[in-house]
Amino acid sequence: MSELPAKNRNLVLAATSIVAIMTPLLGTMIILAMPLIGTEFSVSARDLGWLSTAFILANAICLVPASWFVDKIGYKKSYIMGTAVVAIACLLSIFAPNYGALIALRVINGAVISLVMITSIAILTRIFPKTKRGFVIGINTTTVYVGLTLGPFLGGVLTDAFGWQSLFLLAAPLVALSGIFILIFLKTEFTEPVAKFDKLGTLLYAAATFCLMYGISTITDKGSLILAAIGLALFIIFIIYELRRENPILHIGLFTKNKRFARSSYAALLNYASSYAVVYMLSLYLQSIGQLSATEAGIIMLFQSLIQVIFTPITGKLADKIDPKYLATAGMTLTIAGLVLLSGIGLSGADARGYIMVIQVLIGLGVALFSAPNTTTIMNSVPKQEYSTASGIISVVRQYGMLISIGICMAAISVFVGSTELLNESMYADFAFALKVSMLICAGLAAVGLFFSWFRGKAPVQESVEQEA
Repeated sequence: MSELPAKNRNLVLAATSIVAIMTPLLGTMIILAMPLIGTEFSVSARDLGWLSTAFILANAICLVPASWFVDKIGYKKSYIMGTAVVAIACLLSIFAPNYGALIALRVINGAVISLVMITSIAILTRIFPKTKRGFVIGINTTTVYVGLTLGPFLGGVLTDAFGWQSLFLLAAPLVALSGIFILIFLKTEFTEPVAKFDKLGTLLYAAATFCLMYGISTITDKGSLILAAIGLALFIIFIIYELRRENPILHIGLFTKNKRFARSSYAALLNYASSYAVVYMLSLYLQSIGQLSATEAGIIMLFQSLIQVIFTPITGKLADKIDPKYLATAGMTLTIAGLVLLSGIGLSGADARGYIMVIQVLIGLGVALFSAPNTTTIMNSVPKQEYSTASGIISVVRQYGMLISIGICMAAISVFVGSTELLNESMYADFAFALKVSMLICAGLAAVGLFFSWFRGKAPVQESVEQEA
């Protein structure tokens, strides 16, 4: 562990927390600004989807190769470089002359912020003692939830009051401030020995990720399943190729030789895949069958996020004292219970608001119990030279899990309702059934995740004996 004064460590935690908030904000604030951007640049509703898709795809594609880059030039330099480029790209977005330029800047933002995402957890793991990792990771995870919670709200308020450009004007100085904090208060640089860059492995990963994620995100479009299947095939080829490489871009050995890391990562993927669907389906349910306004629906939707924000730091601290698998497994169990209860909501609509809030408390507590302890387990299960890789994988499984969750919802709506456009009263019964099916599928995924969470294997040697990091 680097001997930084406690004040410096806390300020570094504050810096990474700023970016942990801003990363989801950059992804979600733009959603409510889409109509205004579409009007300004004369862009169709369908093409506006690229504002989010371009950011997510670029981010997911760059997360794995970024781990190599971070190890090569150092955590501190990568963080400062990443925040500087993201801040500049945000400022340039304000003056984007056309829609194509704005999309290009969104790609840059998504790609480069991967450097910051990877180094955040890796830096915290290096500078804080093992006895405080769970709590620190809990704080970092909490700020992610704060960003996810505030994103749509801030996006709507700022867009209405000051125009869509204000979103980027807010992001730029905050991201820059985070980089300045790291520059001043992180006194030590961390680098790891790296082999020659795996170009073919990177290309295979990028192609597989693009096809899989874009195919899933547009699952109701013609040809999307074929694209996703191609992506899956490329991903299998990528894994086979990487297993045969002496110096792969992604250390598949972490999955094949480290059971605790692998099963904790699978549990994380399934947790995100099962829980994120709740946000998507409830937002539609409350404003259609529930007959609530967007504001009323938003207030109800806050319950889950608030529970996560309150309890995640607590569960993170508990993970420093007891085996995190007990907390994570309890969390997955609560998530399953919440999903099963939500599947039976039917056509209750606004009358079920209290019932929905109880479900949100259950799922929110489930996610809070799972996230920080599981992330702590992942980071504790790898040697320090793999911190950046492990941090990148955590972000990758989050992105994949969220997209799988949305894919399940969109597929259910497409099959049982026939349209993902604005719901009308004649579709309510079919939509309620689609919600039931999607929640039960998600509960099934969570049940598989429960298995991985409980039977995650013994701690590897470095987790048991490592004290310095």
